[in-house]
Amino acid sequence: MSKERLRILMGENIRNERMARNLSIDELAEILELTPGFVGLVERGQRGATPSTLLKLSEVYGMSIDSMFIMDDEKSLKESNRTPTQIKRKKISSLIVGLSEAELDFVIQTIKSLRMLSNPHVEDDDDDDDE
Repeated sequence: MSKERLRILMGENIRNERMARNLSIDELAEILELTPGFVGLVERGQRGATPSTLLKLSEVYGMSIDSMFIMDDEKSLKESNRTPTQIKRKKISSLIVGLSEAELDFVIQTIKSLRMLSNPHVEDDDDDDDE
């Protein structure tokens, strides 16, 4: 397979995964600390990604680097059957990559507060902080 075809395949997989997570190019660019324009070039296969960018993408997407270069029809079918809740959970997992420990603590407390607001009869259980 040519280098150009590999770049195109990689870009398609990056875009498909971004869209499956309901992330905008701007959101992904912010997470990767790149410009949205550059992310767009990578997704269109017009530019390649550096090894460090591929590593960061694998962390954000929770997938191996080599899977970004594979066209898997079964994977595409599985992703197309995701529920809206599954898509939102994947987006949240992508958005928290790279947050500091203090920021993660804030996110956890915010989620706990939201749960208490939606169900005030449930007590806050701090014993699960280390999960």
